[in-house]
Amino acid sequence: MTITAFFSSARPSVVRRLHDGPLGRYVDDYAVRLVEQGFSRVTARRTLRLTASLSRWLERRSFSVNQLDEAIIAQYQSVRARTRPLGFGDSIALRRFLEWMREKRFCTTSAPRSAPGPHQQVREDYARYLAQDIGLSERTIEHYTDILEPFLRAQFGADGPNWLGLTGIQIRKFFEQCAKHHSSHYLQRFRSALRSFLRYSQFRGATRLDLSNCIPRVNNPRLAGLPKSLSSEQLRRLLGSVDRNTAVGKRDYAILLSLARLGLRANEIRTLELDDIDWQNGLLSLNAKGGERPTMPLPPDVGKAIYEYLRRGRPRSQTRRVFLRHNAPHIGYSRSSGISYIVKQAMVSAGIDLPYGAAHLLRHTLATDMLGRGSSLREIGQVLRHRRPNTTRIYVKVDVIALQSVALPWPEGVQ
Repeated sequence: MTITAFFSSARPSVVRRLHDGPLGRYVDDYAVRLVEQGFSRVTARRTLRLTASLSRWLERRSFSVNQLDEAIIAQYQSVRARTRPLGFGDSIALRRFLEWMREKRFCTTSAPRSAPGPHQQVREDYARYLAQDIGLSERTIEHYTDILEPFLRAQFGADGPNWLGLTGIQIRKFFEQCAKHHSSHYLQRFRSALRSFLRYSQFRGATRLDLSNCIPRVNNPRLAGLPKSLSSEQLRRLLGSVDRNTAVGKRDYAILLSLARLGLRANEIRTLELDDIDWQNGLLSLNAKGGERPTMPLPPDVGKAIYEYLRRGRPRSQTRRVFLRHNAPHIGYSRSSGISYIVKQAMVSAGIDLPYGAAHLLRHTLATDMLGRGSSLREIGQVLRHRRPNTTRIYVKVDVIALQSVALPWPEGVQ
């Protein structure tokens, strides 16, 4: 496809003007990119006109393509604002075009990288240590650095951090303050990350002592409470709340049904690709935790939901991801939180007041339902792909009927 596909009714002179200037040779290729990412015809025409305007301005100012960067685009916007201000979204469109020029190496300038502040520098150094020296996965590093953000910010006052003056009492007080506002599950994860950071601090000489042992222990919540799950009625309402006549509804229904019927994790849904579906044999390959690639049977109802989305709801896109953002650019989700947000929105629509866990809540629901149907813990662990049997033990408490059979009678006369 060339630029003429968007300006088929325009005069030849108008189309020629779109190719004027130093950027003119790239316009047709960029038109293809706009199609690939699913931009509407109106948005594509506006973007291409804007690119042509920038190109003619570069020619008048004698700028070359290799000089194109954020500063020159800002200068163009400032000059244009005097006669014809940019419309809504035009600044984003220009930035997106510059990113594409750099991606294709048509433009050799580098994206500006502001010097990180002291707080950000510590975070980046710690992330580099986790990746290079410890060998943690990208997701684990992101989790550690994100959950440590409040602690790191608390250390950077007006005079910066005083790592050598940091004491066990200060760490304990900070941790106890967090305990007032967070669950035991959160505190366990925070404790692991904080202990790791404090050991790293001693390793690089920022602190004299290993302060990681100063953090109080957290009671193990794994078997302390019942796993939250949806009832059969709530699950029916959740799936029924989605308007499957719309493209977004087809996508959301396929995601919800996959989570509910297969017990998938949000990240497994996010990273699912077209090549992971074996339609002939009814199998699904997953990008699971730890880099594993397990294969699961694809139930007919889940397969039908995904098929309906692929045929009648999924936008056209060059990406191989199965589930895409509906608004252009049509790309896959960058984080698992996007999948969890879909579940939360569906729960709000269904009037279900159980926001805890979001996508993981449907995983618990599947395990609870399997237990109620007589499945063993070993079978549940296999379906959920638990690597340790202890992970599945929490569902023992859900089987209330079985627990009643082993409960001792209350002694008479005891009040």
